[in-house]
Amino acid sequence: MRSTVVAFAVALFTVVACSSESEPFEACDVPGGTQDVCEPGTVCGKPTSSSRALVCIFICGDDKDCPRDYDCKGVDGTSLKGCRAKD
Repeated sequence: MRSTVVAFAVALFTVVACSSESEPFEACDVPGGTQDVCEPGTVCGKPTSSSRALVCIFICGDDKDCPRDYDCKGVDGTSLKGCRAKD
C-alpha cells in the first residue's frame, strides 16, 4: 500500500512539474526565467520594448534567428537575447 501511495505522489509531482513551463507566447512571471519557467529555447521577457506584460519569447543570437517582423533584442536582467516584435 505504501509503495502505491509513493508511486502516485511521484507521478503527480512529475505531472505538476512538467506542466509548470509556459509555451512560447504564453504568460510567465519570472523575468529572464528559462528552466522551469518557459519551455526550452524560450525565455520570459517582454514581447515588445514598450510592453509591460511578460511572455515566453524565443531565444536568439541575432535578427536572422527571428521571424521577419521581429528583432533579436536583449532580455532585461540577463545576457540572453529574445525575438521581440518590432514596435
